Amino acid sequence: MNLYTNIFLCIIYITYPLLMFLFYVAYNRNYCKEENNLFLDVALISSFYLIIKFTNPIFGYFPPIIFNVPLVIAYLKKRNITIFLLSIMSVICYTQHFDLNFVLIIIEYITYFFLYLALIEQKNYNDKYINSFIIIKSFFFTLISVYSNFYNGDNYIEFFAQILILILILYLTIYFTTLLFEKGEEIIKYHMSLKELEQSKQIQNSLFKITHEIKNPIAVCKGYLDMFDTNNPDHSTKYVPILREEIERVLLLLQDFLSITRVNIEREAMDIYLLIGDIADDFKPILKNKNIKLDLKIPDDELYISGDYNRLKQVILNIIKNSIEAIPSDRHGLIKIYTKKSKNKINIYIADNGVGMDKEVLKHLNEPFFTTKCNGTGLGVTLSSEIIGAHDGKINYSSVENQGTTVEIILNCIS
Repeated sequence: MNLYTNIFLCIIYITYPLLMFLFYVAYNRNYCKEENNLFLDVALISSFYLIIKFTNPIFGYFPPIIFNVPLVIAYLKKRNITIFLLSIMSVICYTQHFDLNFVLIIIEYITYFFLYLALIEQKNYNDKYINSFIIIKSFFFTLISVYSNFYNGDNYIEFFAQILILILILYLTIYFTTLLFEKGEEIIKYHMSLKELEQSKQIQNSLFKITHEIKNPIAVCKGYLDMFDTNNPDHSTKYVPILREEIERVLLLLQDFLSITRVNIEREAMDIYLLIGDIADDFKPILKNKNIKLDLKIPDDELYISGDYNRLKQVILNIIKNSIEAIPSDRHGLIKIYTKKSKNKINIYIADNGVGMDKEVLKHLNEPFFTTKCNGTGLGVTLSSEIIGAHDGKINYSSVENQGTTVEIILNCIS
């Protein structure tokens, strides 16, 4: 095995476990410091073992020197237990496998530890420790090499040149490994910071969604309360159940605050035609007050889907509310609700003759916070898409400016 191959293998055996540690932290998004430190300790000990087990000394008559790199990283990361273990393993390896002077080896590794205690609180600790470690290693390595007579030839210039090369290789390997490790940690910290920002954005997004959707049932309640006559018993019989239902829907929406990063649905077999009919009945008084005609065309029979009644009602209510707001007050408003069944799917259409949307608005319609309303949050469409998506369905929008908008909801039927 030539010199360059041996050096390359040593670097691979050192860096591979450390890179696996960094990939583990990044992939698992592990924020637990204690667990990360444990895996770092395992990576450093693994690096040491791989070098001892599978590499040869760079120059055949010198003992290996590069397996000190994991120990240096342990010192830089201030992993006291790992420092102790790697120091003991190094002493055993040097004295048993290479028959070096036990006393000198012990003194050398004790010196590294005292250097650690002396520099640990200083600024630029890493650079100072690496440079001091190389100086101490150079002294002891040269002393041990001369004392042990590793080279019996007459060319002492070549002998000391090889020692210098080994020290230089050790320094460059430490520098390369620590630089690689630091850059990897910086990338992970940047990655984690991005995740924290995304989580904050999700929380903000969800808060906007909840606020936006709570406004809908409250607006419905306000509409009925404005029409409510306490002296009319029929109003109590007719409006109180609707008000109670809308308040329950507000409570359901508030539950989203507890599971803020995703929409929860609870599926059960439900009649989709019954749902559409219930929603149409709820809106009839409001539509009448707005002078908007409702053209409802749904079959009289039953059609069952697996869905969340309240969530789907939330979507359809939001669409109808948007249709009402899109119809100018000086126009004879019309909202059509009709369905088409094809094989195992049901298509629900909600069309209005409002102001419509141009192609540019349609293009950005599903983007969070995009809105053409003065007081809108731009999240109603996004939340509706999430709810329909959670039902394994689709929602499509088509519109012509100044003519109206049609919303298509596609859901799976129960066979």
